[in-house]
Parts: sequence; structure tokens; C-alpha cells
Amino acid sequence: MRVSTCVVFVLLTSVQLLSAHAGSGQNMTEKKIALELKDVPLSEALSRVEALSGFRLAWSSQAVARYGHISLEKGVRTVEQTLALLLENTALSFKEQRNTILIFREAARVKKAAALMEELPGSQADTLRRRIRGKVVAAGDGSPLIGVTVIIAGTKYATITDGNGEYSLEVGRDAKSLEFRYVGFLTKTQEIGASSVINASLAQSDQSLNEVVVVAYGTAKRESLTGAVSAISDKDIQKRPLSSVVGALEGAAPGIQVSNTYGEPGANPTIRIRGFTSVNGSNAPMYVLDGVQFGGNISDLNPADIESISVLKDAASAALYGNRASNGVIIITTKRGRRDRVSMNVSVNQGLYTRGIKEYERLGPNDWMETMWTGYRNYLMTSQPGNYPTRELANAEASSSLVSDYVTYNLYNKPGDALFDANGKLVADAQMRDGYNGDLDWYDPIERVGHRQDYFINGGSRSEKSGFYFSGGYLDEKGYVKRSDFKRFTGRLNADMSPVKWFKAGVQLAGSHQMSSNTSGSTDNAASFVNPFMYARQIAPVYPVHLHDMATGEYVLDANGNKQYDDGTLYSRPQYPGRHVIWENELDMDRTYRNTINSQAFADISFLKDFRFTLRGDLNVRNSEQQTYNNAIIGDGAGNQGRAQRTIYRYKNYTFQQQLNWNRSFNAHAVDVLVGHENYSYNENYLNGYKTLETFAGMPELVNFTEITRLTDYQHNYKTESYLSRVRYSYDEKYFADASFRRDGSSRFYQDNRWGNFWSLGGSWLISRENFMQPIAHVVNDLKLRASYGEVGNDQSVDYYAYMALYTLGQNANMGALYKIQNEAKDLIWETAASFGVALEGRLFDRANFTVEYFDKRSNDLLFDVNLPLSAGGTSTDDAESTIAKNIGSVSNKGIEVMVDVDVIRKKNLTWNIGVNATVLKNKIVKLPEENREKGIISGTKRFLEGHGVYDFWLHQYVGVDQMTGNALYLPDTEAYNLNGSAPDKDTIPGQYLVQIGKDYYTTYTTYAKRDWSGSALPDVYGAISSTLTWKNFSLSTVLTYSLGGKVLDYSYQSLMSMSGNPSALHKDLLKAWKDVPAGMTEGAANRIDPDGVPVVDFARSQFTNSTSSRFLQDASYFVIKNIALGYKVPQPWMNRLGLNSASINLAVENLATFTSLRGMNPQQSFNGLNNNAFVTARVFSAGVNIGL
Repeated sequence: MRVSTCVVFVLLTSVQLLSAHAGSGQNMTEKKIALELKDVPLSEALSRVEALSGFRLAWSSQAVARYGHISLEKGVRTVEQTLALLLENTALSFKEQRNTILIFREAARVKKAAALMEELPGSQADTLRRRIRGKVVAAGDGSPLIGVTVIIAGTKYATITDGNGEYSLEVGRDAKSLEFRYVGFLTKTQEIGASSVINASLAQSDQSLNEVVVVAYGTAKRESLTGAVSAISDKDIQKRPLSSVVGALEGAAPGIQVSNTYGEPGANPTIRIRGFTSVNGSNAPMYVLDGVQFGGNISDLNPADIESISVLKDAASAALYGNRASNGVIIITTKRGRRDRVSMNVSVNQGLYTRGIKEYERLGPNDWMETMWTGYRNYLMTSQPGNYPTRELANAEASSSLVSDYVTYNLYNKPGDALFDANGKLVADAQMRDGYNGDLDWYDPIERVGHRQDYFINGGSRSEKSGFYFSGGYLDEKGYVKRSDFKRFTGRLNADMSPVKWFKAGVQLAGSHQMSSNTSGSTDNAASFVNPFMYARQIAPVYPVHLHDMATGEYVLDANGNKQYDDGTLYSRPQYPGRHVIWENELDMDRTYRNTINSQAFADISFLKDFRFTLRGDLNVRNSEQQTYNNAIIGDGAGNQGRAQRTIYRYKNYTFQQQLNWNRSFNAHAVDVLVGHENYSYNENYLNGYKTLETFAGMPELVNFTEITRLTDYQHNYKTESYLSRVRYSYDEKYFADASFRRDGSSRFYQDNRWGNFWSLGGSWLISRENFMQPIAHVVNDLKLRASYGEVGNDQSVDYYAYMALYTLGQNANMGALYKIQNEAKDLIWETAASFGVALEGRLFDRANFTVEYFDKRSNDLLFDVNLPLSAGGTSTDDAESTIAKNIGSVSNKGIEVMVDVDVIRKKNLTWNIGVNATVLKNKIVKLPEENREKGIISGTKRFLEGHGVYDFWLHQYVGVDQMTGNALYLPDTEAYNLNGSAPDKDTIPGQYLVQIGKDYYTTYTTYAKRDWSGSALPDVYGAISSTLTWKNFSLSTVLTYSLGGKVLDYSYQSLMSMSGNPSALHKDLLKAWKDVPAGMTEGAANRIDPDGVPVVDFARSQFTNSTSSRFLQDASYFVIKNIALGYKVPQPWMNRLGLNSASINLAVENLATFTSLRGMNPQQSFNGLNNNAFVTARVFSAGVNIGL
């Protein structure tokens, strides 16, 4: 028993290395400290050295505990000299390694382990036949690792590496393998076999608790965090061919939702963090760049310049940002110089753009003609029953007049009145004329295989007293839709210097120039005629792109022998006459230019040993100019003989910070105090000029137009002032606590209500460092419990002058007038979000990392418009209403986040890590204005009601198809309309819209249909699966994103299922539409309603059968192969021969495949569950070379 206890003691002491602060740039032979000690324990003396020097010292507490009376005369010495004096009369030695100074008993430990082996009882000693020795080094640079625990697998017998990283250990005949364990490094297992020398190289663990992450106004070790912070490194960013850096957040961490708009070059994804905190206001997170609030466009930043991204998801981590932090905070940190000598890196990436989601399955010309015939025949019988009392008469009329009276185009070799047989089928010998082949697909001339070029060069250096980083980049993206282009030039310089140890200063200067060419393919232009997705999707498949001779099908050429576009006017095309999306986009222009300059300067002054004062100023200046031109030939500008518009925005914002830090460590205590002051100022100038009547065709400059239609401008100003403070405390590096407080004043509120207070409290317990956990330290490597609560704010939900009464200029009876558009709201205050979270995180078996977290975030004082008497003053030009904004509402977001990653394989040349994250989010409205609490607020397809979610659907309830008539049936609204006495004081539902089946009643018209809850746009669970596989110099990483549950109301699909007064494209599901009463069906049949059926196609009944209802809700679940990246790092010996530092080759594909319940649907288009005509995700293939000089 004595032997086992001693051996376990050796094992446990080897893993009790206490960590301190990150190291400095000097080594221990250069760094000097002033120290005086009088009769203190050695542990306290080492802690003092650690606090003064900035080095991380590591030692075994048991090894130094025996030395209790250490004194040192006052003086200034190097760290090396100081430690030599402290350890002079001990059995301890020391060695510097990776900015860490290791204190160890070099010979004694090895001898003690050997002696323990020799003292084993005879029955055990007989099995020890040979001695194994070896050396353990770091995989990165080959430096020896001191204090590594070497264990005979499956036993309690172990030893520790000495000051040279060497070990010696006797093993028995049955010993199979050795395990090498070291704090901050991945555990490694190696087979013993017949070898007597077993060397090992250990790789650093990315999940080490010593990892430093960027947090609000500084950095912190991950072990000390009490709030929810997710970090993304530059390695994760560079794997993906992204134009916007925030695209890297998708799938990177739980609790983050991304609405993916990457289909449009240069577009920024929309980010939501832990739900939706505001009903009528902003839900966008705050962005912080290099320590200050970022007011620019995220696409101004080059992803290759980014060192890391930290996402602050709760109040404890974000409260120091106060007034803008209720929706979470995204902190972006740019790169700095790293090496002692100047280094440079060059990267070249080339890529291809293709459409990432297939188009909806639409009917081809033949099926479309026959389906339209059916719809027209049914229309005749429904709308003109007196003229067409029998189906035979209606059939004959449909066959005779469908083409001439409705379609107007005949692409076939048969006359229009001889194209169909008596049952609406194309006659057997009807063939489309050859000239139309290849000219009916409108997507083909709109789309292309796009091209992506990304060139980047950067470099930098760092020495003891200075450092710098520079970069330049050029990105050219040509999207998969023609004329969707994006170009960006970026440049950056970061420099800092420290001429003396107590002073450090630095500057940053970054610039960006962008040019984007727009195609109106955004959700804001979903119904626009120049939206290529709307037009190409909706136009009927019998209308060609170019003009043809209707008699022969041949192209009609112009005087130069070129094909001419068909705008529909020559043959009276009923759909989109006088419009042509391809022609218009070729002649029109919509470009946006943006220039940005961001500059920052800071100075750090250290004084009185533990204090540091920081001054930081940031200035961001940018301008944006949108130039639009509509030609005089076709489209929106034709009626004005051409028109042009110029819109110019000029922005300027600055931030000025003053911070005072006090950092002190003594004995087992560590305290970090921050107090600060911050000013933020934002200015926006807008100018818009709009002119018509062009002089010369195709010239977009305003001087080319003669008539001024509009010339206007405005200016917005916004300022905040803030006072902030934070205290962080730790004891024995096991118990951590922090508290923060911020007081903000915002110009958006009336002077009596401008100030808001925001605060947080948090604590964490590093359970794995408790003594009682040491016996299972090989199972539970890290275990941490943390909890936090705090309140943060949001002033972005109100306009710049929300408290003022505002007026707009107008006309009344041809005289100038002022119209009131906003009532005075002096009582407005901040929207606030109170957040609570508790989490358990850790590492098991030195292989599996996990985090499980529960969060509860409640947003209070949300803004709603409350009705006032009209006597208070109307707030619209027709005096129809009077409202005032008030802080009334409350919304709750609760959820659970889970993240697990496991090292499945961890061998010398082969590693494989798999990670999974998942988030369950529940959103609920807690409080509404008094006048809306009973009935709620109807907002389109949603209803805001207490107890329900912000994105819960409120739709007419579709029940199925009446198989006796083919009509769509809906549940009747028995509260709004009287049905058998259900509401005696209400109107009755007209009989023609009422259907009785058995004892139940239904309606065929949504006007009388019941609206009810129909599911939510929010998923039941969402997250990602990641995989990283490395083999020798190859690496393969994969990111898969998923979302399960939730609903999408697909307007595009609804439109394709509808028939109206004009022809349009149709979905293939209409082939399954009701055609006749099924055999054996009766009015009283139990299965008379087909819940999965498709209603009858009928021009006259389309408004009834295809109205917005629960029928068009689709399952929003999706699975996306988001990213696959293959990399190869050229071996270093080859690089040495070429005189290069490094080289790598990278292949990647973004959005390889998307799997959904309905082809064509993009479930990631929006958070509100509405899908429309807009850019769908792009599939991007990329190949690149990176060279380090």
C-alpha cells in the first residue's frame, strides 16, 4: 500500500501545475525585477516573481511546500538571478520554456520513481524485466517538455520527464503501451513493443484552459470566464472562401443563427445571437473592431486581416458595452506582427460561382399548355355557366380560343384552334417549331458560371520594443447572375512601439474601396420586374426571350443581323407586356461605390507598479454613392424618356476612450480592476438627386438629364457618453468572480431619460483543480461550473429623434403644408435585456471537450405604437390615425446550448476530431400594450400575443380539397361570423361560400376562414457538425449545418401554384390537381376531404383555392454541406531548399449541397419564415496557394 500511495503521489503532483499570466516578450536573462523578501514561504516568493516579471511560473505545490523561510535582500536583478538566489539552498532547479519557467526537482524525481519500482514486492518485481527510456518534446518546435507524466497504460506506475525532457521507466512483460500527459498538450499513447527507447512529441491542445480570448475591453484566460464567449480563430476563417468575415460564424458555435445571403457577391449575412430581443426594433448584434465600436460595413473588412472573432452571448460577457449589447456583441480583432524578423505571406485564390440551390420544378411548354387548357375550361364553366352548361361545350370553347384569347403566342406547328383534342390534350402531331428550342429558358441568359479572384499579401515583425503589420488585398467576385459583381481593395497598417518599459503606443490605419453592381435580386425587390429571379421564375414557358416569326418560329433579326429581344408588344403578350428583364438589365445600371478609412491610435502608460492608463481614439470616415440609370427604351425609365438618380451617404463616427487598469496578484489572490470613460459620436449626411428626360442615350450622369424630379437631403446626429467599470477576482486559480457596471447616456432620448444603468455579476468554479478531483484527473481533465446574471440595453430600436414631435413637408390643395408624422414621446427609455445563464464545461479522458449551457434572456420595455385620440394630432398624411411610441412590451428567449468535440483518432501522423453543436431556442412574448393583450397585434402572417412567439404563424386554416367539387376548404371563423348561432350579432357567411359535410361546416373563401396558430418559423433545434482530419501534411475539414423543425411560408411556391387573369409559370405539383369526382365518392363520405390534395385549376377560383393559408407552409428543416476544405502543407525541408518559410495548397467548396423538403426553396433566406424571389445561396469552388517568405 505504501508503494502505491507514493507512486500516485508522483502522478498527481505532476499535473498540479499552477498557471499565471501570459509571458512577456523578454527572456529571463533580460527581464529585471525589483524584489525584497523577508521570511516568506517559497510558494509566496515564486508568486511574487511571477506577478512582477510577467512570466508564467509552473511548479509542484508539494515540491516547494517544504521550504518555508525565504528571504531576499532588496535589489534589482534579472529573473534568472532572482530565481537562482531563491532556489540556492533547495533541491530545486529551474528552466525557461515557451515563456514559462518550470521549477522542478531534476534528479530527485527520477531517482524516487526508480526507487519505488525497486521496492515493489517480489511477486511484482519479478515481472519488471527491462527499462524504457526516451525523450518528450513539443511537436511544434521540438523543444523538450519538462514534467511530462509518463504512465504505464492500465496501471498506476508512472514517472516524470526531467529538465531535458528525458525519462526512464521499468516496465513489465505485460506492459503494452505508455501514455504521455502534460497540461496544455494532447495526451499521447505509444506502443512499447520491443523498443527500449520510446520518444514522443506532444501537440498543444486547442482547448487548453490557458487559451487567451478577447473579451470586452481586454483579454482573459478561458479558465477565468464567467460568461458565454465563443471564439473563432483565423485558421477557421481562412478555410472558407468568404467575402464577409461574419460568414465564418455560421456553424462555428451554438446560439448563433445566420440568414445566409451569400448568393449575392459582397452581401453580409444577417446574424442573430440567442434569439430575438425586440419586436419592432433592431435585433442586430453590436460590432467591435480592435476595442472600439465599429460603425462601418462589415464587408469593408478583409477576412484575411482578422486574427480572431469573439462572440459575447450573454450579459456577463457583454454588459461593459451597455447601450448596444442586448443583441450580443461580436468582437473582431485584426492581426499584429508576430516574429522577430520581418516575414511576408502571399496568397492567391481562384474560384467559381454557381447556383447552390436548384430552381423550383416548373411545368414545361406541353404540360403547361394542357394545364392552362384545363384551367380555362373550368373558368368558362364557373364564370359563364349559362353559356357553357355542359363540359363538352366548355371543352370545345377552350380548345378553340385558349391560344387566341388568352395565351396569344402559338409556338406549335398547328393552328391555335386545332392544337387540342376534345379532352384538352395536345394533338398527336403537334410539335413545337424548331426555332423556339433553347429560347424559352430565361434563366440561361441570366445566369453564368461566376468567377472569384482573391489576392492578398501581408507581413510584419515584432521585437522587444516594437511591432508592425501590413497588408493589401484585392477581391473580384462575379456572381452566378450576370451583372452581379463586387470588387474590393483593402489595405491595413498596424504598428506599435514601446521605447521604455512603462510606455507603449500604437496606430492603426485601414482603407477600403468597393464597387458593387446590383441586379435587384434582393428581398426588397421581390416583386420588381427587373428582379431576375421573379421574372425568370414567373414567366410562362411559352414566351421566348427573343423575337420570332410566329408563323415559322425563326428569329426576327435587326438590320445588323442580330437577334432582337421580345418585350411582348408585337404579339400582345398578356404577361409583363413592355417589360424584359434581360434587356432592361443590359441597358440599365445600378452601381454602388463605397470608400472607407478607419484610423485608431492608442497609448498605454504603466505606473506605480500595478496601474496602467490607456488612451484610445478611433475615427471612421466613409462615403457611399449609389448611381442608378433607367433607359428610355424599355422598363421603368421609358415613360420618363430615361431617368437617373444619385444617392450619396457620408458617414463619420469617432470614439474616444480613457481606461485605468489596476492588476495585482498576492499569495493566491488576483484582482483586476477597470474604470473608464467613453464618448461616441455618429454623423450621417444624405443627398439624393433624381432627374428625367435624357439627352444622350446610355449616359447615366445627371447632367445628361433636363428635368429635376427630386432633390433632397437630410442629416442625422447621434451621440453617447459612457462611464464603465469592472472588477475581476480569482482565488487559487480555482474560484473566479467578476462584476461590471456601465452608465450610458444617449441622444436618442429626452434629456430627463437619457441615462441608463447596465450591470452584470458572474462567477465560476474550476472544479477539476480541487484536491478531491485529483484521483480521477485522468478521466476528468477539466471541469468548470459558471453562472452569471446581468442587464444590457438597446437604443437602436428608436429613431435618432424619437422623443420629438416631427413634421414632413407636403401639399394641401396645391399649397404648401406641414404634416405631423410623429408625436412627442418624452417618456421613452432604453429597451433592456436581463440575461441569466449557467453552464458546465470540461474535458474528459483528455479527448472530449463539452459545454452544456442554459440561458434565459428577457427583453423589457420594448417599443410599441399605442393609439391616441385623433385630437392628439394625426401621424399620417390622411389624418387616419394618431399613435405614440411607448415602452410596454416584454419578450423572453430561453434555450439550451450543447457543444461537444472529440479526438476520435490521435496518432503521430493521423488525427481526427469531430464536433457537434446544437441549440434549442424558445421565444415568447411576455407583455404587450394593455389595449392589445386580449386580441394581440396582427402583423401580416404573424400575430403578436402574450404567451406566443414573435415568429409564430397566424394563418387561415386550410383543411384540404373537397373531392366532390375540387374546391379548397377552410375552417370557418365562427367568432367573426354567425354560423348556426355561434355569433348572433355578427353577419352570416354567404351560402355560396359555405359547405356542410356531415355535421361540420367549411368555407371556400378565406375572407370567412378562421385564422389560428400554425407553427413557428423558429426551428426546434439548429446547429452544426464539424470534422477535422489530418494525415501527415494533409488536412481535411468539413462543416455541416442543420436545422430541424420550424415552418416556411413559401410565397414563390404559392405563386407557382396559382392561376390568375394572366398566364404565368406553374409548378409541376399542379399535375396532381383535382380533375373529377373520384369513383364511389359521395357527399357524405368520411374521406370526402383530401388533406394532401391539390385544388382544381380554375382561373375564376384561383383567389379562393390559392390564397395565403396554412396550405403553403413548408417544413423549414434543412441540412447543408456548408464547407469542405482540403489543405496540403509543403514539408519544411523542401521549403528550406527553396528559401521559403512555408507553402500550402488549399482547395475548398462552400455550400456544396442543400437538402430541403421542397426543391427551390431557400430556408435560410430569412428568420421570419417568409420566402420570396431573391438570390439563393451560391456554390463556390476555390483553389489557392499560400506562400510564406
